[in-house]
Amino acid sequence: MSPWRPLPGEELLLYSPVGLRLVDDLTGQAPFGPLRVFLDLQDGPDWRPTPLRPVITASSVITYPGLGRSADASLPAQRYRVRLEADFYRPGYRSAGDGIEFDAPRYNDSNPPVPLTTAAIAAALLPSSTYPFPSHIPVLHGVVEDGGGQPVADALVQEGLRERVLTDERGAFSLPLRWVAPGVATLIDAVDRTGRTGSISVTLPADLAMSQTITVV
Repeated sequence: MSPWRPLPGEELLLYSPVGLRLVDDLTGQAPFGPLRVFLDLQDGPDWRPTPLRPVITASSVITYPGLGRSADASLPAQRYRVRLEADFYRPGYRSAGDGIEFDAPRYNDSNPPVPLTTAAIAAALLPSSTYPFPSHIPVLHGVVEDGGGQPVADALVQEGLRERVLTDERGAFSLPLRWVAPGVATLIDAVDRTGRTGSISVTLPADLAMSQTITVV
């Protein structure tokens, strides 16, 4: 059997139409713990799951090399979205939608994709209610509910512009309060996908000892 050898002038070009750099929103570093990545293809008004798996680099960048590669580069681009699931996080995009959407232009070895993706964008992962916060960080636990007492998922809970988390399917949240002074009343705001809002005032450390409820209307 003859050994395989490349022929002069032959090459296979693989581009990725998306690069998502995963960032722990609390630490600014790469996230930890189990992570699951899903890719959906837009099919008319619906989204269809695909079996495609990403390449995740050592620096926690999600890519899909070869996505959009086609013998016919004149075909229209396809619309995809990435969905993320993690044990200790809620993806930041869930405050507004169900995934990170992007177009995959068609390309081949003779015709590079247009536009050409050259840099990764940050994809924030916000601490979930199960995030293992360091013991020195004060954490406010609670739930977000609607006016009927039903839990509200994916509501953004914030302390000013300094701390933010998202509620889970039970409406639960765990909000770090690293910059709040003891004994000072502090406003905690919540807003859901539909624009409903609510707020509470808390004082540390007393209000850390009990679960808080924020009602959005």
